[in-house]
This record gives sequence, structure tokens and C-alpha cells, in this order.
Amino acid sequence: IAASENISHAATVLGIAQANVSKYLADFESKVGLKVFDRTTRQLMLTPFGTALLPYINDMLDRNEQLNNFIADYKHEKRGRVTIYAPTGIITYLSKHVIDKIKDIGDITLSLKTCNLERNAFYEGVEFPDDCDVLISYAPPKDESLVASFITQYAVTAYASQRYLEKHPISRPDELEHHSCILIDSMMIDDANIWRFNVAGSKEVRDYRVKGNYVCDNTQSALELARNHLGIVFAPDKSVQSDLQDGTLVPCFQQPYEWWLDLVAIFRKREYQPWRVQYVLDEMLREIRHQLAQSQQLRPEQAAESED
Repeated sequence: IAASENISHAATVLGIAQANVSKYLADFESKVGLKVFDRTTRQLMLTPFGTALLPYINDMLDRNEQLNNFIADYKHEKRGRVTIYAPTGIITYLSKHVIDKIKDIGDITLSLKTCNLERNAFYEGVEFPDDCDVLISYAPPKDESLVASFITQYAVTAYASQRYLEKHPISRPDELEHHSCILIDSMMIDDANIWRFNVAGSKEVRDYRVKGNYVCDNTQSALELARNHLGIVFAPDKSVQSDLQDGTLVPCFQQPYEWWLDLVAIFRKREYQPWRVQYVLDEMLREIRHQLAQSQQLRPEQAAESED
């Protein structure tokens, strides 16, 4: 009632008759001998007692939920909320290809939330949100007490539209300083990005300072700008497969200048996790790794077909 300031709205949320909500409220106020709401206005407003009472009510509800979750976990029941955070592109991938494969979630509520890397996350580590159960990230956790389970390794390199490259040719990473680069917020240092590339044919990694007119907090937005010929984007190879196939984007370099990153699933140690989180985490990682294994098996076949 306090959240909506309206008994009718509260009744709808609770799924019970409005008259019953009014009766429960009147019974409660009668038992404690104090008014919780002021009914003199069109909206219900908390009285000073109601305002002081509400935090205790919320705390009691939280403790009740914790108790229910404890009992469900002890019995290995599939109930309660599991919250997964990931960057925009990863959330899209999970929604399209992974979540529907977790068939038997019972009464678990699966909450998918977008969490693009904050500034300096690549260099300082990523924050783990308070309500998070699993965070899938390109960067390691800032909190070293958390577990980072390796999922896969992928290459990041520079791409641009053919039109952009025809007007602004480039052949090596050291030429990037003369180009319009689409910056990623999590890689910002002052007003620039530091893009890393392996030296072609070796494991040596070099840093290159790049600048540009556009800054994005996620790769998907940066790719859209690159598709519109606004500059060079630094993106994972897996994010541009369709663009490469239809020619919307092309690699900036003929030689394999790239930066290899780890994709990890970050979570609390298993002894501190509810069973429902372990269940969803295990099922999700199993499906992701299964799909990765399938794609790796297809690559030799696709290569053979292209040679034929």
C-alpha cells in the first residue's frame, strides 16, 4: 500500500479483493492502536508512525524471504530469484541462444540485467553489483574474493566500413592516432582509449593511444556508428561475423594485429551461494560451452568447404 499509495493498486498487485486489503489494514491499525496511513487526502499518505514503521516491515519481509530461500535451498527446490548481469551483446546472446535451453527452472525467477563496463574497468577490474548472482564480463573482478570461471578466449581488433577505409586508408596500428576512432568508455584514460594489439607473428603486446569524436559504453552502439562510416571500432571478432559476411564492416589490417581477451563468469564462492544460483550457473555455463565446442567443430568443415 505504501509503495502505490493506493489500496486499489495494492489489491491488484496482491491479487486479492480491495475490500479485503482495507479490512486487513483496519485490523492491523486496530491491533497496534495507531494509524499507519492518513486518509484525509485523495492519496494515502504514511503517518509519522507509518513512516517510522515501514523500514521494520521491509526488514521483516526480507528476513522472511531469506528464510524461505534457505528452506528451498536446503531441499534443493527451484524457487527464488537469480540475477545475471552482462554487457549488452552478451545479454542479447543469452536471451537468443542460451536461456531457452535451461528447460526446467521450476519456480525460479531469472532476472537478466545489462551491465556495461564502467570507466577503467579493463585496467582496475569490474564491480560486482549488490543484487548480482552471476556477472559475465570481459574484465576480471575488482574483488579478489570472487570466483572468475573462464568461458572462452576471443580476439578483438579494429574494423571499419569500406567507405571509411577508402577515404582514410590504414595498414598498421601505429597509424590509428591519425584516425577517427570510436572510443569505448571502459577503456577511457583522460580523453583517449588505449587499444592493445599483439605484434603480428609474435606474442608481444603494444599499447596505442587513440582518440575520436564518439564515446560508447557498449560495443553494440560503437558498431552501429562504424556501420554508418563514422570511424574505426575496436570489437570482438564474434560480434562482427554477419558484418564481415555482408561487407558492412571489414578488418582494418591485412596482418593479424589483435588483442586476445578472456570472457569469464564471475560469482561468489559456491559455499556462499544459494543452490538455485548454482543450478542456473551450471546449466548456463554447460550450454555456452556446448555451443562453443560445436562452433569450433564446424570451423574445419567450413574451411574445407571454402577450399572446395
